[in-house]
Amino acid sequence: MDHFMSRRSTLAAALAAGVAGVAATGLPAAASAADSGRAREHRAPSAADPASAWELPTDRAAQEGDPEADEVIEELVRTDRMAAANQAFHDWTRNDQPVPDAAPPVLYDFLRRNAVLSAEERAAVDRLAHGDSIKLLQGNMEAITVTEAFGGLFAALADPLLAKSVWYAKYDLVMDIGRRFSRTMNTMWDSFGHNSWDPSGNALVTLVKLRLVHAAARHMGLAHGWNTARDGMPISQRLEVEELMYVGAYNLQLAAKYDFRPTRQQIDELLALVRVGGRLLGIQDAYNPRTLDQANQVLADAAANHRAPSDEGTKLAHNMLDWMDRKIFPGAGAVGASMVRMMDAHVADVLDIKPNPALDTPVATLAPYLYRPAYEVQQTFPLLAPIHAQMFKVASQMVAWYAVDFRDYDLQMPTR
Repeated sequence: MDHFMSRRSTLAAALAAGVAGVAATGLPAAASAADSGRAREHRAPSAADPASAWELPTDRAAQEGDPEADEVIEELVRTDRMAAANQAFHDWTRNDQPVPDAAPPVLYDFLRRNAVLSAEERAAVDRLAHGDSIKLLQGNMEAITVTEAFGGLFAALADPLLAKSVWYAKYDLVMDIGRRFSRTMNTMWDSFGHNSWDPSGNALVTLVKLRLVHAAARHMGLAHGWNTARDGMPISQRLEVEELMYVGAYNLQLAAKYDFRPTRQQIDELLALVRVGGRLLGIQDAYNPRTLDQANQVLADAAANHRAPSDEGTKLAHNMLDWMDRKIFPGAGAVGASMVRMMDAHVADVLDIKPNPALDTPVATLAPYLYRPAYEVQQTFPLLAPIHAQMFKVASQMVAWYAVDFRDYDLQMPTR
């Protein structure tokens, strides 16, 4: 079955990578000296002024895709090997697992080169996994999940080109919105889990595969009439960075509504991991934010210059709210709409999510406090935090499977 990973799966995977509460010990080493060199090429600059080499992704970035990944997809399509490539994706699921020998050569070489972390990236993973940041995340997972589901996901649809990138892929996430939700949840927990960066985890594998899913979706958009003269490249470098920041800095902003207030050190640790996720997703080093100020510049530029109504964004947003009515309970979509408005009223207006004062006010008042008792207990008994994290992961996966009637959510590249 052909599937397309939604923008939010990017999501999720990107901060997912960034916020993974995992032990970094034993991350896959470079497969060869050449692979080690390639990882070093992607290492963040160590200059004293991290802002000096960074460029806000605007018009030029909007014309750029991901040439290395795009060439792989073109070769797979030209040689009719996409089905074989997707089978390799299905079989390759763990960080310590070799790339399947049956993978087409062009895919095999790409995965071996790119499923590698530099020493600096390993250190960033380790700092998060063994510091206070992971404890903060484990105790606030409900808040992070809600801000992603009703904040970042919907904010992305308020950018017409991000919405069109999803719509033009012409896959089941448009007609089967439950699968889109399922992929968001499952991809998030592929990287949120307690061992996501361990050898037995799958954060690294998920992100590298997702990079190629984006390249395949870019190919599909171009093949189905995407107007590059008007809209630039589908899933361009600009759009990739914007998506990444919706998962990263944007969710940190929104989570403050839930009294989620990380220290500056914790923010720096989280953003360092988000940057690792960006590199694995194919974002060019010059565009990949290094600091909170740079991340906020991306968000400010998106809100000021790239947020507008679109048929695709409105349809996708309302499909999601309608799905909540069908699958959760009648009226759940209205609660979801109030959650979106609580997160960002401008986004709600752009997506034509109407105000509902009778519900908006109680949701905005009560929602931030619903999970606080569990958080306070974990603050008193810290050993409960990882147990809570595992229980929440299992519950989230059950919800995600229910969203698609317990079908598989396998991460695959579109092929038609």
